[in-house]
Amino acid sequence: MKNLKGILIVAMMVAAVVACTDMDDYLKYTGGKELIYTGRVDSVHARAGNNRVVITGLLIADPKIVKLKIYWNIRQDSLILDIERSAGVDSLSIPIALPEGRYNFELITYDAAGNSSVTVFAGGSSYGVNYQESLINRPLRAVEVMSDTEVRVRMYTSDETALFTEIRYMGADDVERVVRVKGDMDSVALLDYKRSTKFSYQTYYKPEKLAIDTFKAAIEYIGATNITRAYFKNPGKPFKRGDSGNQKWGTPKDWLFNPAATNQNGGQGGGWSWDEGGVIHFETQDWSGAGVDNGKVWQTFILPAGTYTMSFETGNCGGSPFDVYEIIAEGSELPDINNIGTPLALFHATNVDDLRGTHDLTFTLEEAKPVAIGWVISTGQNVYLQFRSVKLVVHPEDSN
Repeated sequence: MKNLKGILIVAMMVAAVVACTDMDDYLKYTGGKELIYTGRVDSVHARAGNNRVVITGLLIADPKIVKLKIYWNIRQDSLILDIERSAGVDSLSIPIALPEGRYNFELITYDAAGNSSVTVFAGGSSYGVNYQESLINRPLRAVEVMSDTEVRVRMYTSDETALFTEIRYMGADDVERVVRVKGDMDSVALLDYKRSTKFSYQTYYKPEKLAIDTFKAAIEYIGATNITRAYFKNPGKPFKRGDSGNQKWGTPKDWLFNPAATNQNGGQGGGWSWDEGGVIHFETQDWSGAGVDNGKVWQTFILPAGTYTMSFETGNCGGSPFDVYEIIAEGSELPDINNIGTPLALFHATNVDDLRGTHDLTFTLEEAKPVAIGWVISTGQNVYLQFRSVKLVVHPEDSN
């Protein structure tokens, strides 16, 4: 037992000598001086900015810190800052002006004796002209005048880096209004909108989640031109049915029509059918019977002074002969087909090649007037004519 105890004591002494030798071995490289490290910067971020990067971080420990050195460009550039510690946690926010690009930073703190901290690394970007010029405003799906006091702006999906889109418009009281459309909103109402004026819109971006600066696309101006729903009821795609029937032929809801248009089902239907979910539809009676004679479908309302474009979209059609007039006329009635006269605007087609597509008719009113807008049609046998939608836009005055 005595021999074993002696062996253990010797082994412990040897281990202690070896451990001390390993721990202190670095001293031969430091001139016998013990290494002392200062506290490092915590929670470091290199936050993206506009032609700058802002270094943020926290000084939590070590009240002896007096300097901070920041390197970048593989230590070719640097910045030295004096630090005055408080009794608690100190926050850092250090802007560095830099050309557009990506940068890697090294942060080292020092005490008054020159002792340094371990190096803290951070990467960040500076954004400039190239990024700015790449930005576009959030695309608009539609701009519609819903009533005399409301314009509805509908938008496509927002880019994930977009913060919001700012819209500025003139109210009816000549006071500017400002609304912000966030990324999760697909439309916004501009209330008390001044008629026939333009609004501006501009999308704001943050290129990175922690970016310190925001950027914005070039400002754009647009008029609230689509006034279809402010005047037309049931403008189509599809046209809604107005009668209580459940067969193919019916009459169009909220549209006026004359007896010549309702030539199907013993005079109970016509002017509308369930094709394509609902279309304005003129067709030879029972297909092989008498043609339509001066059939009319229209709406009437008062339009203010201004310049407008009226669009009629044709659907499926076939057969001949026929005469189709798409008309904008003063007053509350459409003219007869044998006495069209000189309406505000018209489109005339006698064959399917001309009739297909969408037809735009532009007209101007010098003062507010009632107008009648719609179709006047006559056909021979074995003819069918369908129309999918109408649209009315106003040409805004330039208010910018």
